[in-house]
Amino acid sequence: MDQDQSIPVNHDDFIHDIAYNFYGTRLATCGSDRCIKIWDWNRQTGLWILNESISAHDSSVVRLSWAHPEFGQVLASCSLDCTVRIWVEQETNLKNSGTRWRGLTPLTDSKAAVHSIAFAPEYTSLSIATASSDGKVRLYSPTDSVRLENWTVNCFIDFVPGGATDADGPLSVSWCKSRFSSPHMLVVGGSRHKNVKIFQLLNNAFVELAELAQYDSHVLDVDWAPTMGRSYHLIATACADGHIRIYKFWSDPELAGTRLTGSLFVRDGDDDDDGDEEARDQPRDDASDDDSISDDSISDDDDDDDSDDSDASVSGGGGGDEGDAESEGSDAAATGSVFGGTAGQKRRTRATAAAAAAAAAAATAAGPRSELVSDISVQPSVPIRRIRWNSTGTLLVSSSDDGVVRMWRMTPSGTWREMAAVSAESA
Repeated sequence: MDQDQSIPVNHDDFIHDIAYNFYGTRLATCGSDRCIKIWDWNRQTGLWILNESISAHDSSVVRLSWAHPEFGQVLASCSLDCTVRIWVEQETNLKNSGTRWRGLTPLTDSKAAVHSIAFAPEYTSLSIATASSDGKVRLYSPTDSVRLENWTVNCFIDFVPGGATDADGPLSVSWCKSRFSSPHMLVVGGSRHKNVKIFQLLNNAFVELAELAQYDSHVLDVDWAPTMGRSYHLIATACADGHIRIYKFWSDPELAGTRLTGSLFVRDGDDDDDGDEEARDQPRDDASDDDSISDDSISDDDDDDDSDDSDASVSGGGGGDEGDAESEGSDAAATGSVFGGTAGQKRRTRATAAAAAAAAAAATAAGPRSELVSDISVQPSVPIRRIRWNSTGTLLVSSSDDGVVRMWRMTPSGTWREMAAVSAESA
């Protein structure tokens, strides 16, 4: 697929979302026609072939999410009809037969429209988070991990205390994808409070870790980037004021105390290690003092050697004794220099360790923290509806109300710039 391709999806109304599966070989689309269409990519022809068209909900279908393939071919959808549906492929049934995808029992706990859903990362058990306009984020899991028939609410986040309504705007949710960081973290944004918060699932309850910021306009979407070995996380927010804001987030208090770097690929604090190596190469005053003491002792030895030389000259011999004295003087100087350098290095090591311990203690006391690293203003200023990171967290894609999809990448100087733009009218 090296060229642009148009897919005749044949939806009868607006398309609200598209979602690729884990391998990128299957595509699901949904829209205001209340339908979900699933497409398979044909490797031989390079075309997308319709697998099934599903009459999914009683109102507009606004978001889709695929589960990891280790759980099978499982798709979730949410709608303005206040429900979430789970769909499981029946591989023994024919494609386009109307029975290829079986809908499970709808999840009907929400009292308002459900605008965002996201399956948890594959390293956790099969579960899905749903965010609805009633101000709550719910976490569902199946009672039977094989049949997947019944899903129950394990816990929830009361994101808007006192509740909310559809008029307060949508909520959005995104999981942290890293299995090596603090597990079970997710970010939630939106509604009338115009804020973005990070939560962690601990002992079957969500605990708030941090609040990224307060906004002057509605947050329409959030997305948590894959870490790919970085010591910090990247979280992007899409806002109704036409801005994309990118944050660095440190979940580990010790890493929160490291110095910031402008690169996405350099671990924080690496430059400091280089600086320590340069410092070790520099001469130190304490070493010089030790050397001067050794030099004094060497001078005394030289005076004694001079006296010995005079006595030797009177007796008419002693050339070998003079050479031995010079050798002993050189050995003493070398010994003094070595011991002086070792003591200085030990003092520097202790000072560095003490500074690192103090920084770690301060970071632990402060806890997880975040920092705004970029505020991108999209021109023309229109609401940003959707944002997504690529698989390495180095490229950000946004879509807005002007019908343009934009791609953003960070430059070596640390600023984010638009790399490409695709207009719906030119596509």
